[in-house]
Amino acid sequence: MGTHYAKLYADRHYVRSVPVDDRLYSAFMEHLGSVIYGGIYNPGHPAANKDGFREDVIRLVKELGITSIRYPGGNFVCSYNWEDGVGPKEKRPVRVNHAWSMPETNEVGPAEFELWTKAIGSDIMMAVNLSSRGPMDAANFLEYCNYPGGTSYSDLRKEHGHPEPYGIRTWCLGNEVDGPWNMCQKEAHAYGLDAREAAKAMRRIDQDVELVAVGSSGTQLATYLDWDREVLEQCYDQVDMISLHRYLGMMEIEGKGTFDLNDAGDYLELSARFDRNIEDVIAVCDYVKGRKQSAKTMYISLDEYNAVEEDVFVNQHEGNSMRTCLLFGLAMITLIRRSDRIKVGCQSILIGDGGGGLVCCGETGDAWVNGSYYIFRDCSRYGRGRVIDLSADTDHYDTKSFSNAAPVLSAAVYHEESGEIDIFVVNKTDEDICFDAGFGSFGELELIEHTVLTSPSLTDRNSMERPDVIKPQTADGTLAAGCTVTAVLRPYSWNVIRVKQS
Repeated sequence: MGTHYAKLYADRHYVRSVPVDDRLYSAFMEHLGSVIYGGIYNPGHPAANKDGFREDVIRLVKELGITSIRYPGGNFVCSYNWEDGVGPKEKRPVRVNHAWSMPETNEVGPAEFELWTKAIGSDIMMAVNLSSRGPMDAANFLEYCNYPGGTSYSDLRKEHGHPEPYGIRTWCLGNEVDGPWNMCQKEAHAYGLDAREAAKAMRRIDQDVELVAVGSSGTQLATYLDWDREVLEQCYDQVDMISLHRYLGMMEIEGKGTFDLNDAGDYLELSARFDRNIEDVIAVCDYVKGRKQSAKTMYISLDEYNAVEEDVFVNQHEGNSMRTCLLFGLAMITLIRRSDRIKVGCQSILIGDGGGGLVCCGETGDAWVNGSYYIFRDCSRYGRGRVIDLSADTDHYDTKSFSNAAPVLSAAVYHEESGEIDIFVVNKTDEDICFDAGFGSFGELELIEHTVLTSPSLTDRNSMERPDVIKPQTADGTLAAGCTVTAVLRPYSWNVIRVKQS
């Protein structure tokens, strides 16, 4: 056995009272590249159904159990006119997609996207344009979607063949409005006022909507955190969440020269930066709460996140490497650990030609899955209970650029009705680790299963030609004896250990 060790201790008194919000297992899709056109919507593909959507993609996405999907952007929404995507398709205008410099046919709009989300069993989390348009445009869109009838926009929806309201509950008040890459970038104070007024107008149409203000787009911006503070000072009382976006491994965000991209230890330790990012945004939310002497807690919508390679997360023809899949797993564990303040987590982008897409598909051929698909599926299936705050005893080591790194990162979720405990753990090292978890106050345990995701090389990746290079396996030798679970964690591996009370 190697030099590293990991012991966990759990106690029933440290099971959180509030379960993980199901929306932690959500995703994000945008009118970008072949995500929509050629991806989910491809009428000429042999797998297309009568509505033009690919059934092979639907089947794979459905297995993920995604709760909601944020749509239609992303940067795309910053110049989007929602009126262009409703009504008869033959009358919809073709526009320039200003975000991605490509034509937008508007063949897929809210009605079509609802058909797709119903097919996969998901809700829509709608984003409105608060960059090039204003608060009343956002309110008009909500009226079109959610108002029962008897008004101009709700009756227009009925005229368009959708008699019942869409009933969309969660709305994002814009996207990355602070980003210089976006259309109609705004200052924090100005955006905060727009978000406040949009929220007021929207709640007068539908009091039950949940609203997300735009937080800082990234730690690389000079306005990072100041943006969040100024925005919340304007609209804290009117919104329910503030957004956080993070692409782990994107060099523009991580900063060239601050770590060794080619060193596995450094690369996997980027998850600690992600955790600090979350901690910082929580601190700002609580600062504004204190300044306002408010009793209200502000939650986070992590409505774009992923682990990416060299700034590219779509339009690759191979999936992410095993190394990047592990970084994605570390991000998922971080979300579970921080789920007391993160209510929504949208993996970005769900569909791609490869790269960071969970489900990958070109315009021809069969759909296939990235290695990170299995990690998301594991968390979605087994991570919806009550988080156990674990106590960990491990050794620590230094990587090239980071100090005090732990060899594993873990989270555990308790399902009281079934008595099941699901443990998620990543071995971040190149050697076997003896893993020992004590659940004394939970009583006698029995093993359900231990699955592992790993590969002979950290550079291994799935592709259309070789779709099963990275896939789950059953681990041998794991024991649940009494109230203790013991296992050997293979080098550089994602592990799910499932046990239940006897």
